[in-house]
Amino acid sequence: MCLNCDAKDTLKGERQFQTKSNSTQSKSMELNEYTVHKMTALCYRKAVATYLIQLNRSSDIPKIMSQFSDLDDFEGDRMPLAVVTNEFNLATYFFQDDYIGLKVFNYIEIESLPFYKGISQCISPLINANIDIPLIVLCRLISRYFKVMTESIEVQLFERKDLIRLEFNPSVPEHVNKHQIDGVIFAVYKIISTFNALKPVELTLAHRQSSQGFELYKQFLGVSAEMSKKANSLTYRIGRTDHTYYSSEHMKNSSGSAFFINPLHNMLDKNFSHTSYTQRCQHILITIMGLNEPTREQVAQVLNMSVSSLQRRLREEDTSFKELLLDVRKNLAHKYLIEQRLSATDTAFLLGYHSNSQFFGAFKSWFEMTPRAYTKLHLGDS
Repeated sequence: MCLNCDAKDTLKGERQFQTKSNSTQSKSMELNEYTVHKMTALCYRKAVATYLIQLNRSSDIPKIMSQFSDLDDFEGDRMPLAVVTNEFNLATYFFQDDYIGLKVFNYIEIESLPFYKGISQCISPLINANIDIPLIVLCRLISRYFKVMTESIEVQLFERKDLIRLEFNPSVPEHVNKHQIDGVIFAVYKIISTFNALKPVELTLAHRQSSQGFELYKQFLGVSAEMSKKANSLTYRIGRTDHTYYSSEHMKNSSGSAFFINPLHNMLDKNFSHTSYTQRCQHILITIMGLNEPTREQVAQVLNMSVSSLQRRLREEDTSFKELLLDVRKNLAHKYLIEQRLSATDTAFLLGYHSNSQFFGAFKSWFEMTPRAYTKLHLGDS
C-alpha cells in the first residue's frame, strides 16, 4: 500500500472540499448582500395561501407556511434575498408545477405592496386632475425604484419615441430561479395595467428552455411569449404624445398637475440609507430627465432639503449640482446614441430638448463634435 499516495489523495480531497466550501460561502455572502422588502415576501405568502384555497388544498397551507422564515427574525423592513429565494424553491418543490410563479403571482395583492403605494402617491396629482398617466412616467418610476420592492431582478428601461422596452435581469443569476423572474414580470405588468390601458406588444423570455406551456403567458399577460437568447423583456408601443405631454411648458409650469417622485425616493433613502448625496442626485436627475425640469430646486425638493443644504452636501463630496447635471446629460446622450443606437433626434427628444438645434449646440459644447461624428467615432459606419 502506498501510504504517501493515500495521504496525497486525502490532502487533495480536503483542499477540493475547502475550495468548494469557500466558493459556496462566497456565493452565499454575495447573495446575502441583496435584499427584498418584507411586505413583498408577505404578499407572496398570502398569494400562495390563496392559490392553495383555489385548488381546494386549504389543509396544506400550514404545511408550507411552517417552512417559511419568521419575518421578525430580520431587523427593519428588509430581509435577505437568499431567504426569499429559498421560499420560492420550497414552493416549487411543494407544487411540482413548472409555471407556479405565474399562477401564484396571479393572486398577489399588488395594492398591498409599499412600492405600488409609492407609485400611486407619485402620480396622485395626475389622477386627481383626471389626466391619463403617461406610460413613460410609470416605466421610469418602476425601473428606477424597483429595488425598493426587491433586488432579485434589475428592471432596465429602453426608451424610444414610439417604443418602450423593459428588460428583467437577475441580480445573481445562479441564485434567482425562473419562477421569480416570471413573478416579477407579471407584477410589473399588473402595476402598469392598473394605471394605463396600453397592452404589451411583445414578450421575450430568455430564462425558459422550452416553449411548452407558453399559452399561460398569453392568458395572464395578454401577449404571446417568444423564446430569446438575449433577454427577458416586455415591450409597449406608444405615441409621441405620451412623451411630449410632460415635456411641454404647460406641464413644467403646472405644479397642480405634475407628477412627483418624493414618496418613492423617500422609500429608497429609507431602505438604502448608505447612498451618497451625489448618487441620490444622479438617481433623481435620470428619473426626471425629459419629463420634468432638472433644476437644483426640483432635486432639493425631492430630497426634502433647501437648495443651500443640497449645495453644501455636494461640496462636501467634492462636486456640484452643475457638474452632476452635465455628467447625467452626457452619459444619457452616450447611452441613447451608442448603446441603444438611437438617432440624434430621438436622443434630443428623450433628454427634453425642444429643438434639434438646441440639442446639437449643447452636444458640441460637451464633446467638441456633432452627434453624427460622435456616433461614427464609437460605432464606425455600422
